[in-house]
Amino acid sequence: MNNLTNFIRLVLSQSKLAMEKGEIPVASLIVDPKDERVIARSFNQEIDLNDPTAHAEILSIRKACKKLNQKRLDGLIMICNLEPCNMCKEVIKSARLSKVYYLFKNDNPHRKTISTVKYKRIENNEENLIKKFFRNKRTKN
Repeated sequence: MNNLTNFIRLVLSQSKLAMEKGEIPVASLIVDPKDERVIARSFNQEIDLNDPTAHAEILSIRKACKKLNQKRLDGLIMICNLEPCNMCKEVIKSARLSKVYYLFKNDNPHRKTISTVKYKRIENNEENLIKKFFRNKRTKN
């Protein structure tokens, strides 16, 4: 990719904007590698939006999907200043981005300062609508 240096500068300028707003200075871009066009850019906005999911990566994915009017971002790449956390990695996989470039390693990917949530399945006799939904989709195709 010819413009990687320019994209890195743009990511770093976005991270400075985050820091100026009192946010953790993480930023990301979504780029179409074919024409090296920036589709979306964002920085962390957890504090401003009162939203623990408002990470730069997720916000840029939302913007790109809205701009392109599609659910998947096949073939597009992401450029970040920090390695994505586990939550963002799952969203990146779900969005089907093809590659992620980052500048700095995330030394705390498991967020050790946050207590572990306990999950417990509730036994029930209700119909699983998710299974029904996908079963119906498979039989229609």
